[in-house]
Amino acid sequence: MAYFKKRRNPGPSKNELKVQRNEEEDRRTRSGDTLARRFPDVQRLSIRLEIRGPQSQLFSEESRVFNPPDRCNFAVACPGRCGGGTFNLEAKLESVLDSRQTASESSGVCQNPIYAGAAEVCGCRLSCKIEASYKPEDPAAGQPG
Repeated sequence: MAYFKKRRNPGPSKNELKVQRNEEEDRRTRSGDTLARRFPDVQRLSIRLEIRGPQSQLFSEESRVFNPPDRCNFAVACPGRCGGGTFNLEAKLESVLDSRQTASESSGVCQNPIYAGAAEVCGCRLSCKIEASYKPEDPAAGQPG
């Protein structure tokens, strides 16, 4: 009987991908803009994250709080089977903060395939609750001088 060596998919392993994601997130956090620079009117931003698997099992819960001098990182790594998915909250936060909403809820599903070339997607669900407080508006700013 002949011995056949197990085939390995070319490319980085799951652990290497995880390390790359963590390094990328750290780099983004260190090099990102501050909350005050990105959204000057925001005094405090609180984001509550909950990630559940395809069968509704809880994978992670996290709260992120940003004050004006804090660096902003609005990407959330998917802990699911895909091994490399991310949820980017950037567009949602921009719409909430630009319209000066004090609270908002959002959700999304990871659409990354569970492995390269697979038709099945990861399916992890991110639920996000956003709360923001703003600096008081300057009443003199809107008045012609």
